[in-house]
Amino acid sequence: MEVLFRTARSIGKRVLRHHCSRNHLRAARGTLEMLERRDGPLSAADRGRCDAYAVEVLGHAKFAPWLYVYSHVAGEFREGWIPDNFFDECVLPHNSGRHGELSQFRSLNGILFDAPEFPDLAVQINGMVIGRDGKPVARKDLTAVLFGQGDRIVFKSDATQSGLGLRVLDRASFDPDGIGRLGAGVFQPFVRQHPEFHRIGNSTAVTTLRLTTATDDSGTPQVRAAFLCIGMAGDVHIRAGTDALVPVDPATGEMSPVGYVPDWQRTDRHPDSGVLFAGFELPEWEACRDVALRYHARLPFVRCIGWDVTVDDQGAVRILEWNGGHTGIKFTEATQGPCFADLGWHRLRRPT
Repeated sequence: MEVLFRTARSIGKRVLRHHCSRNHLRAARGTLEMLERRDGPLSAADRGRCDAYAVEVLGHAKFAPWLYVYSHVAGEFREGWIPDNFFDECVLPHNSGRHGELSQFRSLNGILFDAPEFPDLAVQINGMVIGRDGKPVARKDLTAVLFGQGDRIVFKSDATQSGLGLRVLDRASFDPDGIGRLGAGVFQPFVRQHPEFHRIGNSTAVTTLRLTTATDDSGTPQVRAAFLCIGMAGDVHIRAGTDALVPVDPATGEMSPVGYVPDWQRTDRHPDSGVLFAGFELPEWEACRDVALRYHARLPFVRCIGWDVTVDDQGAVRILEWNGGHTGIKFTEATQGPCFADLGWHRLRRPT
């Protein structure tokens, strides 16, 4: 029986890897086709460099398509890049493993970090609502606990990301008896964002700063990449694929003069607000950076973490999410990278 179990698990892993690999290749080729249709073909010289690097350094030709995309966006090939599928297949098992899956359970934020920067009001786990003080909340007290700071809150389901599994709840329509249907997750207040973040986005969606931190072999975290996510008109919250993304210098916090709207279209200003990216000063940059570094040091064995933070209208840093799994490196690799060249990730290989 044990042999059958191991065989079935091995087959399942191979099927899943094949499925993920096909999805990556489809996404990379589709992105490259869109870029070339709009901006012209990738040069034969850069394509050749991508092919050689994929095989000779990374170990397989299947890692070339994301390198094509990076090269097209950057305007040149750069050694040291980590293709998105290589990160998924070869890097994650080594630098995150199953420990990175802890980030899927948003209900554990308080236990893992004990951080006041998480705005969590309460969590729902296995049919129980647990308050920030660690004690169960009685059904009759739910409305008071969850709506003590305002008339709107956000519920984020466990094991979801990129704006999925997020629901905005209103006091007027809140039903304490139906709360169990939401499943496991965390309740957070609807953050009133800093005036500068509202000015650049001019929408209801809370502008967020994505900070990608990574630890070296000594366990010291560093901010390796950063970008600002800005919602579009009509967005209630940030959603992957609809927002504007602007690279941010991870050392200085300086905004790039060029950002990207969906489909990698370049722009020098937000399409709705008209605010120019050049010269825009991020509020509380150093505080945001320090928060990410401080809390990554609590879990140094999760070697790469993506932090989604914002600054509220009182100037306080708020951690909205953290991601210890697939942290979404392709945007920063293409626009800022290589971001991890000195960490030796290119030598990692898929575990057998």
